[in-house]
Amino acid sequence: MKFLIILSFFLPHCIFAQKHKEPSEMLGPNPVYIIDSIKLEKSDFLKFDPHTVARLMILDSADAKKRFGPEGTDGAIIAETKNFARKHYIAYFRKKSHAFDSLYMIAKSDSAFQYIINDKVKTKSYEGDLATIDDALFLSLDILTADYLKKKYNINDKSIGILISARRPQDLFNWESKF
Repeated sequence: MKFLIILSFFLPHCIFAQKHKEPSEMLGPNPVYIIDSIKLEKSDFLKFDPHTVARLMILDSADAKKRFGPEGTDGAIIAETKNFARKHYIAYFRKKSHAFDSLYMIAKSDSAFQYIINDKVKTKSYEGDLATIDDALFLSLDILTADYLKKKYNINDKSIGILISARRPQDLFNWESKF
């Protein structure tokens, strides 16, 4: 029962490997549990704080077997924490944009950055959305000034805007509101 409660919390933030199946239909009794690329036992997975999770992917048996071999027979639940996702997208954007890399090297953090994906301002729990962007989705990254952030987006508390243009992933839960 605790598993279903945790899973129901995660569902609004999920990426599904299969189209619109209920998690209970996708998983057998002993799925593989992964958090931040580390395999865990179910008991350790259930102890994890769901508020720290940025992305959750549920793989059915076929997809889990491709990824984990016979161990994936009952499917897999793969979670990424906000910190893990942040490291992922920062590294990715640094590789994709010299300007982003330069700003990040000076700032040593992205706390002064306001992320915007396809003109949608990211305010909270955006780490999973940004970490979803890969070479198949990425189109461009532009740096916006503080003045432009104020003028176009009415944002006064950030000094640098990061405008990301990306294709919309069709398998991301509620992608219309995120991208």
